[in-house]
Order: sequence, then structure tokens, then C-alpha cells
Amino acid sequence: MRLTRQPARARRGTVVVVAAVSMVTLLSFVALSLDGGLLLDKRRQAQSASDAAALAGAGDLYERWFSLAPSLRGSDPNGTARAAALAAAEAHGYKNGVSGCTVTVNIPPLSGPFVGQFGHVEVIVQQTQQRFFSNVFGASAVPYGSRSVSRGKRSSINDAILCLDPDNKGALNAGGGGTVSIIGAPVQVNSNHAEAMIANGGGTMIADKFLVGGSPGWSTPGGGSFTGPITPNSEPIPDPLAYLPVPDPSTMTVQSDKKLSQSGNKTSNLKPGVYVGGIQATGGTLNLDPGVYYMQGGGFSISGQANVYGSGVMIYNAPTSNSDVVSLAGGGNIVLSPMMSGPYQGVLLFQDRNSTNTVSVSGSSSGTFTITGAFYTANGMLSVTGNGVQQTLGSQYISSTLQLGGNGSFNCTWTPDLTPGKRELFLVE
Repeated sequence: MRLTRQPARARRGTVVVVAAVSMVTLLSFVALSLDGGLLLDKRRQAQSASDAAALAGAGDLYERWFSLAPSLRGSDPNGTARAAALAAAEAHGYKNGVSGCTVTVNIPPLSGPFVGQFGHVEVIVQQTQQRFFSNVFGASAVPYGSRSVSRGKRSSINDAILCLDPDNKGALNAGGGGTVSIIGAPVQVNSNHAEAMIANGGGTMIADKFLVGGSPGWSTPGGGSFTGPITPNSEPIPDPLAYLPVPDPSTMTVQSDKKLSQSGNKTSNLKPGVYVGGIQATGGTLNLDPGVYYMQGGGFSISGQANVYGSGVMIYNAPTSNSDVVSLAGGGNIVLSPMMSGPYQGVLLFQDRNSTNTVSVSGSSSGTFTITGAFYTANGMLSVTGNGVQQTLGSQYISSTLQLGGNGSFNCTWTPDLTPGKRELFLVE
């Protein structure tokens, strides 16, 4: 049988058409992917620039916080924060008004949850990206941008008393027969011990609120009492002044190269600086000019009939032995107040954080004791006793442990301006 060969059919070119259409689609996706990837990279760069600019502006707000009137703090009356933000954006390649770039700085923010709030900086970066592979879809540049908001302000530490010890019994111990009144802010005791707070010997401690880590967290042997609501199982609060820089003695004037001792009726006018071997006075009068007094060993000891007067001062204790302590006592007059500006605003007594030495303040029934500001010893015991009537012995106590006592009555009166604050410098949007 003979096989008949069928004639070949003519091809119509459909494969070529399908291939061409598919290639156009594929190239379009490639173009979009390449230009889209480039746009995403630019967007990340813009976000980094706006973040850095917002933080730079907020840093300036914080640095100038204390130089402004209270009603203006967190604002930018001289434009320095705005200039810092623009400079940071320019350093990241985004200069306002150049090559179509717009950098807008709003202090306070004009949009978002922090609109109108001082202490915040809003930065908006806007730029355009030229098309490359995606020109087939249009010739116009593609806009992109970013927005950041940062906070730069000082906030209050709303605790009149803060005991940092995490687990000891009697981290706060109120004894004696006197009365201690804590005014303006709560008492916080971090210890998780069942008897983290103890009031004994007839001592009375009065506060609007007690927050304690333990449960029940307190006991009153010997007739003592806590007056005010007590909240057990409270979350511990980390050291709020851990950020506070230690004074650098190398930048300060050495006012005395050996222990400065005074007795009798002498009057000494002292200037801030380094006191090698510390200061000890049992008589006479010490007048302290405003500034930081750095005790390089020896401590700061006032006793007997010595008088001490100082406004706008901070006493820093850098002990070299266990006997190098801060002790304010005696029958004279002690009138001291802290700085009202700068990083040490509100801090009157500051002991080396690594030291376990005791800082003691003991009010007298005969002298005038008016002491304001914070007493800060992060790793040491703070002992405050009062033997007069309604004396003011500090505005805030921050210590590892705290001993309160005496037979008189005294107040720890918390106010924002007379106590240190926390630095808040971070992105919020």
C-alpha cells in the first residue's frame, strides 16, 4: 500500500506574537522591580535622614531646656533646634531647597499624636526620584519622602522616696519616736521582701501612697505605723539617675590640696572645685558659692556648732575609704539648696555610685535645718533623722536603703523644680 504524504500546513506566526507580548510584560515587571527597588532604597535613606534630623533637633531642645523660662522650655525661640535638624538632614544628603528636596521642621509638631506639644520635633523630608527603566509608563519623577518625630525634654521623677535595693528586709526602716511626712509624691520601695518596709519604736511615716515590691511588703513591730495606702507587688523602678554624669575633677579647679578643717568662730568663703581630703567643720561658718564641690576623699562632715550656707550647690563625694562619709549634723545652722539649672539641677548630695558608705543628715533641735534638693547614693545607705519641729530635710531621697528616725518631726517635700529629672531623648514616631 502506498502512503500518501500530506502537504505541510502553513505556520501563522502565533508563537512569535505570544512571545513578543510575554516579553513586553516581563520587561515591564523587570522595569518596575528595578525602579521600585531603587525607590525603596531612597525611601530608607530619607527615613534615616529624617530620624537623625528629628533627634538632632530634640537634642538641642534638651540642651537648652534649663536656659529658657519654664513657660518656653521645649520650644525653639531662637531657631537653634531647627538649624540643628536641617544640618543633620543635610549631612545625610537631603538639603532643603536643593535639587527639588524639601525638609520641613515643625517645633512643636503640626500633625500626629504630639501635635502642639513642646519638647517634640517633627521633620518631614520630601524628594523625587527620576524614572529609569519604567519610563515606558510615564516620564514624570516619582515622589517619595519620610516623617519622624522625636522627643527632647526633661521630665520629673515622681517619687519623693525611692529605695533601689531589690530584696532586703527593711530596705526602708522608719524608727524612733518622731514623725516623717512625705509630701508631694509617693514612696517607692523596690525590695520584694515580705517586710521590705518596717516602722518600729513608735515612729510614724506619713505619705499619700506607698508602693512596695514585696507582699504584704511591710510590718510595724514596736508600735510604729505607716499612714497612707500601701500597694504591694509593685513593679520595681530602675535607678532614674543612672544617666547622670559623674563630675570630672580634671576639669575643675583644685581649691584645697589637703583636708580643709575648720573650728572655732572662723568664717570661710569657699568656691566650687576639688577638695582633696574633703571638708570638715566643727565650728565657725562656711559660705559656699554656687557650683559643684568635689570631695576627693575625706568626705564632707559638718558637726558641733558649725554653720553652713549655700545656694545652688552640689556636693559630690568620691570616697577612698569607708570613713569618707557625708554627714550633716550638729547644733548649728545648715541651709543648703541645689542648682536650679544644668545637668545637676535638683541634686544636692551625690555619692559615687559604687560606694556603700552611708550618707547621713541629722536635724538638730537647736539649729536651723533647711535643706532642699535630692540626696542620691545609688549603692549606699541614706540615714535621715530629725530632732527638731517641722524641719525640711531634703526634697527627694534616692538610695539603696533608707533609715529614718529621730524624736522630732521633719518633712521631705517633693517639688519638680527642687528635684532632678529624667532625660527623655528618643524617637516617638
